[in-house]
Amino acid sequence: MNKYIKNTFLSGMAVALFACTSCSDTWDDHYDTNSSGMAAQKSIWEAISSDEQLKDFREVIERVGRTDLLKSDQMYTVWAPVNDSFNKDSIISLIENGQTLDVIKRFVNNHITRSAYSNMRLAQSVNMLNKKRCDIDGTGYISDAKIVSLDPLKCNNGLLYTVHGELPFRNNIFEALEVNEDFSKIYEFFYRYEEDSLDEGKSVSRGVDENGNKIWVDSVIISNNPLFNSLSAIINVEDSNYWALLPHNDAFEKRLEETLPYFDFHPSVENRDSLQQLYATRYMLSDCFFNMNDNKYYEEGDSLASTTYSKREPLYDVFHHPFYTRNDTVGILENYTEEITCSNGTLYGFDEWPFSIYDSFFRRMKIECERSGNIETSSTYMKNAQYQGYYTNTDSISNGFLDVVPTSSAVNPTMTFKIPNTLAGEYDIYVVAVPKSAMSIYNTDYRPYKFRASIIERDPDDDKGAKWISEPLNDNKEITNNPYVMDTLYVGTHKFNHCYYAQPEVGVMLQLTSFIRSAETSEYSREMLLDFILLKPHRETESDSIDIDE
Repeated sequence: MNKYIKNTFLSGMAVALFACTSCSDTWDDHYDTNSSGMAAQKSIWEAISSDEQLKDFREVIERVGRTDLLKSDQMYTVWAPVNDSFNKDSIISLIENGQTLDVIKRFVNNHITRSAYSNMRLAQSVNMLNKKRCDIDGTGYISDAKIVSLDPLKCNNGLLYTVHGELPFRNNIFEALEVNEDFSKIYEFFYRYEEDSLDEGKSVSRGVDENGNKIWVDSVIISNNPLFNSLSAIINVEDSNYWALLPHNDAFEKRLEETLPYFDFHPSVENRDSLQQLYATRYMLSDCFFNMNDNKYYEEGDSLASTTYSKREPLYDVFHHPFYTRNDTVGILENYTEEITCSNGTLYGFDEWPFSIYDSFFRRMKIECERSGNIETSSTYMKNAQYQGYYTNTDSISNGFLDVVPTSSAVNPTMTFKIPNTLAGEYDIYVVAVPKSAMSIYNTDYRPYKFRASIIERDPDDDKGAKWISEPLNDNKEITNNPYVMDTLYVGTHKFNHCYYAQPEVGVMLQLTSFIRSAETSEYSREMLLDFILLKPHRETESDSIDIDE
């Protein structure tokens, strides 16, 4: 809980103003409806102060400095627990140990809401100052606490009810990570990116201090976490329904140690160490969150799609038969060791990570050859070649293809392709060659292409990133296609020295050089039709075939 001490707003966390026209009113412009017809004179704070059965609650309010809130001219409704119906000593102990902000959020603001809620005989939900939702059942209870009287005491700034019992505080998923030491590593990572700002328009101030700064009585804080946004999992809001599959500390550290080397940026990249930590942690969490409002098939045990799922990449971020083992594949929800019900979903804890690195981030990459942005046109890397891109919607060709033609019949063309977003991992590299029949159904040239392939990468020893080194693939052997079909050609396996994910300049290129001797021109064609380049994570035990549609 003590993480909240870091919050700079000593008045605690509050929420944006919620209008509730169906269940709140102005009770005749603040006039009492008793027989005297006199206007309510006391503030809520004065009413609490004069009621001896609320002495314990009053002491907590005073200790955390929230008296001005209940004296203000803003409209509030308070459900105040009577003496001995909550553990006052435990709460005072937290305050004395420096956890005032936590007490404000989890206890004080959990009993106060904006607006006047006068009808306790109506089943309804109420949004408290701490953003938590409490349910009124219409029979005399609010969140399992018995309302002593369904008729409130009317004050000049709101309504006061007394209840027997503390209104329970239910953690959302982010708060559950905070209070559970088994998740401290992942919580600390998320908390690092918390961004809070004050909404002055919805906050309440009273006067100014000696420096002329407003004194905030009730601070409405707008919370934002760009990391949650990037994962499309806003796990710190109350009106959601997520499943979070998250590792306990040992599993978190084990996977982080395994992941960091893949995000080892080149020495020329600014803030490379910070980027390594950020991207490694963010991407190993890629598939940990599931929006259950969007998942339609999980009840049938069919599949779960994570919050990062995209129809553009249907192979990733979706998990079939998540609850059981099938065909030797263990379901992602088969081996959780802890289940925590939260206010915005369910947190599942794992001692072993339920996803492989190939699920989360180390994935296939596809580089379309016909796209001009993927072609390196400098004279150093493009030689004796001219090219033209063609786009088609045929089933066998992916988007289109590139026609590479030598500048003369006597030379071999060289083309170099940029490969962005590579990780510092080992990839199997393929080139998909297109038969010349794609140019015309009347084509009669069935000569195959023959070329050599090289990887060009930034020199790992050059801190400036200006020098490049070239390394031949496949022991510099010639690679030949089948000219009658779409042919996926293995050109070699390579371990990249550094990561270039999300960098403005690529650090890796693939160079293809036609290698046909003058005596071989009748047998081989120096013109090449190329569809795309495929980088596939190298897995020693994997024997699956290459599908060009993947």
